[in-house]
Amino acid sequence: MRRCLALLLALSCPQAAVANDYPGAIPDLRVARGTKGIAETWLSDKTTRYRHFVLGAPYEAASLSVRLADGRVLRLSLPAEDVFEDRQPRLADLDGDGRDEIVLVRANRDTGAALVVIGVRAGKLAVVASSEPTGRPNTWLNPAGIADFDGDGRLDVAYVQMPHVLGKLRVWTLRDGRLVETASLPDASNHAIGSSRLGLSAVADFNGDGVADLAVPTLDRRELRFISFKGGAKEISRKALPSPAADDFTIDRTGGRPAVLVGLAGGKRIRVAP
Repeated sequence: MRRCLALLLALSCPQAAVANDYPGAIPDLRVARGTKGIAETWLSDKTTRYRHFVLGAPYEAASLSVRLADGRVLRLSLPAEDVFEDRQPRLADLDGDGRDEIVLVRANRDTGAALVVIGVRAGKLAVVASSEPTGRPNTWLNPAGIADFDGDGRLDVAYVQMPHVLGKLRVWTLRDGRLVETASLPDASNHAIGSSRLGLSAVADFNGDGVADLAVPTLDRRELRFISFKGGAKEISRKALPSPAADDFTIDRTGGRPAVLVGLAGGKRIRVAP
């Protein structure tokens, strides 16, 4: 049954497959798969209790479900004032202990959205660390990439805070059990309001210095910025787009250094190099 979820979308699969393999899954099922302790993880328990609905559907997730490598299924349910304002769990070993953590966006009805890191601790799911919240409800942040952006050997998490109105790109690293901000830049976006597409960004070594960089649109989504964080945040280049970015990005590695396949409004895709 799980083969029919190869594209991480439940809509094309029989409902029985979803119920049996991914109990409680939200309608927009996206499964993250790993090999470092966590086999699969998905968002579950649809709820309407946080009425922001920035992702285009009238629900968020109340819980996170995890299937471990040994087959056990764990669940973390949020308190009544919180939801996961997200669709895609992200797996990464942020603390370097050989086990994956899960990166998600959690929203609170009073304090807004925050980046949260969740891990398996003593056989249970627990929140390991959280960024500072956006400060008020009905604000949001969207993760843009996970990589060693500054070359220090540890993974970092980049997100865009309020990608529709503020557009602040922020980078965080997990250090001594806390998320610590290491860089920030203005004028960024990675989401079109009301869309379920979260991937308007791309990670690759665009300038050839051996360290991962980030490609992300400007706040109006009409230009693509290539940004390096090695030795401090700085723009490698900026390229105009024929129409606003609106769909998920992918990396094109043909013909030398990587470029970005940008999904535009209207369904067209174009290749953009630094």
